[in-house]
Amino acid sequence: MFNINITVNGVRMPLHISRDDEVIYRNAEKLFNRFFRQYSEVYSQRSMEEILTLVAYQFAYIVSKQGMNQDVEPLAEKIQQLNNQLRELMPE
Repeated sequence: MFNINITVNGVRMPLHISRDDEVIYRNAEKLFNRFFRQYSEVYSQRSMEEILTLVAYQFAYIVSKQGMNQDVEPLAEKIQQLNNQLRELMPE
């Protein structure tokens, strides 16, 4: 365990994390700040709360999509196996 400092939306936050997770935290910091800048530019008339809500929703979307992709992978492998078996059984 060790301490790092990340900056999110201009706010510096100290975190006590596992050393193995440092890259994940650093990448999350960069990704959050990128989304925040993008939404701030596109929706400059919106409140800070609305922009933060959009960023949070974007992260929820990414996590949901990632979960769906992982759930489909075993099914795709099974379909490929069945497809290979059918090719072996069918005359050319």
